[in-house]
Amino acid sequence: MEYRGPTPGDLANIHALNRFFLKSVCAADRSERFATLGAERMTEAEIARLASAPFLLFSFRERDEEFWRRTLGDDVQMDLIDVATPANEKIQQLQVAGLGFLWQLARRNPYVARIVSGASVAWCERLGEQTLVRLLQRVAMRGDLTRIRFGNNRDIWRRLLSNGIGSGYQTRLASQHCALQAMLTHVDEAPHRRLSAAACTVSAPGQLKTARPDEVAGIRKV
Repeated sequence: MEYRGPTPGDLANIHALNRFFLKSVCAADRSERFATLGAERMTEAEIARLASAPFLLFSFRERDEEFWRRTLGDDVQMDLIDVATPANEKIQQLQVAGLGFLWQLARRNPYVARIVSGASVAWCERLGEQTLVRLLQRVAMRGDLTRIRFGNNRDIWRRLLSNGIGSGYQTRLASQHCALQAMLTHVDEAPHRRLSAAACTVSAPGQLKTARPDEVAGIRKV
């Protein structure tokens, strides 16, 4: 069975969201959760190169099944643990745009939604079942939603912030695809439903069965 990869429009949206994340969120919000990047020290060219990664550099806690179960559950009486500090204006804008993009992608092409976000089948199904209005009402303004991707993996960010922002196209491509592979083959500590073969089948350590890098990423030289 053939699975359609990301369209040029999908990649343009991913790059635009990454760029907004780096320039408007990370550079302005110096909180601990974004401190890894130091985006305020990057040049415009470095931000553009890093933003060209074929996946989202930020996470909406896609693997936190308990968070999403509580947040999108039918019980409108939220527990005290769910009362989060509202996100600031820039993060709200990112969350509205990012969730809207992933919502339509999960309904149109869940295979690509999983590739670009590292999400599970269950998360894509849950997202796609919502109306966009309900999804944004429940989640978009929360200050505890957005996280930096690979937040606990310094090695990945060390490569992305060196080779991943350099001017050498092939080196940058290799760095970004290593990060993509790490995201798709990552196994959470918490139990979760197994990723289906449709989006990510690992036949041997280090080998990711997806489309070819040029088909999945479509990264153009910046």
